Amino acid sequence: MRIVPLPARSGWRWVTRGFALLRRQPIALLAITFLNLVLLSLSVLIPFVGSIAPLVLAPALMVGLMRAVGTTDEGRMPLPSMLFAAFREDGGRALRPLLLLGIVNAAATMLALALAALFDGGALMQLAAGNLDEAESVALDEVSLWLAAAVFVAAYVPVQMAMWYAPLFVAWHRVPPVKSLFFSLLAVWRNRGAFLVYAIGWFAVAFAGSLVVRAVQGAFGAHPFVMSMILSPLSLALITVIYCSFWPTYREPVSDEALESAASRAPGGA
Repeated sequence: MRIVPLPARSGWRWVTRGFALLRRQPIALLAITFLNLVLLSLSVLIPFVGSIAPLVLAPALMVGLMRAVGTTDEGRMPLPSMLFAAFREDGGRALRPLLLLGIVNAAATMLALALAALFDGGALMQLAAGNLDEAESVALDEVSLWLAAAVFVAAYVPVQMAMWYAPLFVAWHRVPPVKSLFFSLLAVWRNRGAFLVYAIGWFAVAFAGSLVVRAVQGAFGAHPFVMSMILSPLSLALITVIYCSFWPTYREPVSDEALESAASRAPGGA
């Protein structure tokens, strides 16, 4: 497996490529993203694992999402069944190592949150979980909260770097889980300039989106029903575009040999 270093400007191309891919099959990709979000939401009901279940299942479902987006990139129709590619392709060979990656993902996320809690007493965790009411939120120490957020980001960014390619390396390149984490970390680092531009690009898109939301609020008021009818589809579209943009971050720097092999193993492309 070979990772090609790309120029920093590639990061912005990845962002725009996400929009281009969504335009090819908007209804299908929106439906697959919605199904993915529903499954992750329902997974919290799984006994014994509860709230960490989405973190455990995320790598396996990400393989399916990338199968769907990759199929769109090839000019074919993505199907909802592709979301379960990790469970079906190659006899489900990759499912167990992907679940192991999910456990690592959950443990590393919990560790990052625990480190952040040392600086704010767990307020950031409670705020993110929506367990604080408005009065409690106002009473939070902003300095401690920002410090905790900085600690969490510093601890979690390396986790995301290690997890970025790892599910696809496991599923499509047959790389063992531990090695896939290392290779993913190395691959992201080799293209750190492009990923930095990629992150800044999405920050700019999010900022522009917030301005649109403020404009909508000014035009229609803050009526909860109206805002929900407007923001819910916009949020789904944004999440779908972000997922679509993951594909070029993989497709461009990673050599094609294993990818083509994986595509040939997919039954009927589904």
